[in-house]
Amino acid sequence: LKPQNTYIKDTKGNIRVERVVGEGGVLPENQVTAPRKNKKNGESKTTRKEQLNCSWKEAHGRLGKQSWPMPVLKNKCEEEARPGYNTCKAHEYSEDPVTFAAKIKLLASLLRNSKNCCAYTGAGISTASGISDYATRVETVGHRPKQKIMSPWDAQPTLAHRVMAQLHKEGILKHWVQQNHDGLPQKAGYPQRDLNEIHGGWYDPSNPVVPMSGELRGDLFAWMQDWEQKADLCLTLGTSLCGMNADRMAVTPSKNHPELGTVIISLQQTKLDHIASLRFFATCDRVMEALATEMKFKIHPERVFNPSIPKECQIEEDVFRLPYDAKTGKPDTKKQMILDLREGAKVRITIGMYKGVEGEVRGKNREGHYKICFFHRLKKGSSIKRPKVSVLGNWWIESAAKKQVDLFPVVPMEQS
Repeated sequence: LKPQNTYIKDTKGNIRVERVVGEGGVLPENQVTAPRKNKKNGESKTTRKEQLNCSWKEAHGRLGKQSWPMPVLKNKCEEEARPGYNTCKAHEYSEDPVTFAAKIKLLASLLRNSKNCCAYTGAGISTASGISDYATRVETVGHRPKQKIMSPWDAQPTLAHRVMAQLHKEGILKHWVQQNHDGLPQKAGYPQRDLNEIHGGWYDPSNPVVPMSGELRGDLFAWMQDWEQKADLCLTLGTSLCGMNADRMAVTPSKNHPELGTVIISLQQTKLDHIASLRFFATCDRVMEALATEMKFKIHPERVFNPSIPKECQIEEDVFRLPYDAKTGKPDTKKQMILDLREGAKVRITIGMYKGVEGEVRGKNREGHYKICFFHRLKKGSSIKRPKVSVLGNWWIESAAKKQVDLFPVVPMEQS
């Protein structure tokens, strides 16, 4: 073996160059190859694999095995994942393949034994669709394939979204608390009736996006609390778990049902890793793809969502007969609501902070979702109104036609 330049750390952490080769050609423990640094974001990569520095339970979950190898550093970044919140460094890690396969089998077993499985997801589940998240800091994203889109409205469901929708069809996943606003679960075929968009939704005019300092919608918060206690297993995907009110969805099942508890799937560490029954350091898509194979699911290919509306509910294009009260938006088979969503039709919002606000349909977007311009008062009591375009997802029509939602977000002005 020929001597070569190596970098050795001394006891003070300083690095010096020596031409040394360790015994048997193996570098000493304190020795690393020269790091390639990226001035942006404090990112750097080393050729020697660095293991995750934490307890084995934080690395694998309490139902894992101490003998499993620790995850290794994939991308290094000294920045905080979510600056200003209770968060960890934005380093990203990956699993040993054999350990990953063992974890997938354990995950499948937990799902089969669960009676009330709930999902709790953050921005990380949607990054592969082209929608940016908050916590990713490193620029090297080769292990996170990402679509290029013109607008977040054009995003299509990831493989993880489609597997989650299949889990629901199989009767395994009963409920989904979604922190994102992107409508990707519904585009994947997940029913609106079992989805709580706790932080607001782009495709629901009655549920505007909640700012960080804002208040959660009362009925959605109560619904979340109900499932917080009901869930015996929580699949937590792509969220930094940095102290949001909704993080209770991950915490409570871990306390109430330690035999199943909380599965955390994320490339980065979180402050709640210690409560996990099973912990994956991997992308959401990788875990869900392996799970689908393990459980022998047939996952439909990516396609644009197209609502299935019964013939008796379709009067003509964009005009529907729905079993809901035209004044309240609540289910009522005796009072059929004629909902006109043709361009120029007038509607009003039924619930939430914008309850009673009136709007006018302005057509449809490229995917067939309805654009509605609502006119909001600048302040309470003011006669001045400002226009704001919101979108009504076309899956709401399908859900209402099948009597699957407890409240329709808009009703027609003419029948009010």
